[in-house]
Amino acid sequence: MIGPNWRRAHLVTRIELRRTLRSLLDSARGILVLAGVGLFVPAYSLGIGAIAFFGGGALTELPTADVRTAVVAVLLGLLTLVTFVEVQRSAKQIGEPDGLDGLLTTLPYTDVLAGVVGAELARALAVLGAPVLALAVGLSAGTGFVLVGPVVLVTTLLVVTLGLLLGYAGGLTVKLVAARSAFVARHRASIGSAASLLLTVGWLAVWSAQSGQLAILRALTDSPLLWLADVVLVAVPGTTADPLAVVVGGVALVGSLPVTAVGCRWLAERVWYVDPVQPDHEFDPDERTLSDRLLAGRVPSATRVVAQKSWLRARRAPFTVQFAVVPVFLLLVSQGQFLLRGRGAPTTLPLTVGVATAAAFGAAFTLNPLGGEEGVLPLTLTTAVSGRAFVAGLVLAGVLPGLVVAPLVVVGLGAAVETPSLPLLAALATALVATVAAPAIAAGCGVVFPKFEPSSVHGRDVTVPSSFAFGGYFLVFGAVVAPASAAVLLSIGLPFPVPVETPALLAGGLAATAVLGGLATVAGFLYAANRVATYRLP
Repeated sequence: MIGPNWRRAHLVTRIELRRTLRSLLDSARGILVLAGVGLFVPAYSLGIGAIAFFGGGALTELPTADVRTAVVAVLLGLLTLVTFVEVQRSAKQIGEPDGLDGLLTTLPYTDVLAGVVGAELARALAVLGAPVLALAVGLSAGTGFVLVGPVVLVTTLLVVTLGLLLGYAGGLTVKLVAARSAFVARHRASIGSAASLLLTVGWLAVWSAQSGQLAILRALTDSPLLWLADVVLVAVPGTTADPLAVVVGGVALVGSLPVTAVGCRWLAERVWYVDPVQPDHEFDPDERTLSDRLLAGRVPSATRVVAQKSWLRARRAPFTVQFAVVPVFLLLVSQGQFLLRGRGAPTTLPLTVGVATAAAFGAAFTLNPLGGEEGVLPLTLTTAVSGRAFVAGLVLAGVLPGLVVAPLVVVGLGAAVETPSLPLLAALATALVATVAAPAIAAGCGVVFPKFEPSSVHGRDVTVPSSFAFGGYFLVFGAVVAPASAAVLLSIGLPFPVPVETPALLAGGLAATAVLGGLATVAGFLYAANRVATYRLP
């Protein structure tokens, strides 16, 4: 088996990195990303280095078993994070790099693969390199042993590389299945959305309960992954590393890299040279969809068609509504930091997840009513569909799926974290009110701050809502859900007593949120409908 030509692979890496830098510098969003990396990465690195320095001395005083478990938990967490991110990126973006046809006609695919993976490794090190280096230096200084730093640095970099290769192989596997299976190709958007939702809910459910955390730690301590910790422990003073585990763990870590690289090579050849199946999209005028059966005769035809158009577009091109997951992403980040402190999930988690879910469905279809029509906006404005019917269809597209998903996540997580029944019912009612009100609020903010300029999302030009629309939406939405949310938090989340009976407190908060939600819904809907009906193209 002939390996890649590293000179040509290096050239591909340079081209890929240059494209990344140019795409970031060519947009305001990219410049903000660069500024954020430049500000937060050094800050996080200093914080990690300080923690490592002060914790290095205490590390030598802990029992070897505790140190071993902590080390393997950190390494496995890093491996999981890198793998998960890379699966997403390779399945959606870099699994087929730009200009692949031209590259494959001028270079062997092994050179292209090595160059693309090398560029990904460079991007990962741009984000993780400084924090990992700070960790290594801090541990060396804290423990007083110079050898600790290099061992930690090398082991961590090997774990990051392994996670990147595993993630890239996982993304190529997803693309290969979609290219070979007509069913997956036809329903890949729905399958991907369901898989993402199940992974998110499963992750929260497992880590929410203390029993789940203990089960994970127990599985780690009983698995061969524990040998990997001994590779680090060999350089930590005051701990006893098993020599056999050090050898086996080191060989397994280093040996897994070429094995995974061979897997990536095998997958890349089949994905890049495959003739993908073409799913049959024949139009059947007599077909009645689920939405037809549910809405026909109950909802005006114009409103129903607008809602169905929104759902069909999201199913066929899910990247057009990916901006809506920002509330859920922020929740995952905050909850992940909370769980990493070892404190478990709070009983208020169902409320926060329910509100975040309502905010996501509210933003998905109505946060940019005019700009979201993109090239068909002139046709939309000249049809017989009124402004009210058009906005009502967008609102309906967000409300109906939200009313299905929000109760499921609230009740499911409430049972997992054992939230008291009365606050759980209040959290459910808050999520339902928020789900109904959010789309109309988003529509009002979206017509105040429309955006017609496309942005690049996964290599495609998509018109996403403006930052001002996002900001206004979250401000109004937050004001609407604040009374009920505060009542739920006061009833279960504070250590001091509240001079109001819990039922009265929850009822008052829900009533205030219902009134605010009703006012905001009517105002947002009427203003958005009037703006759409009277809008004139420039």
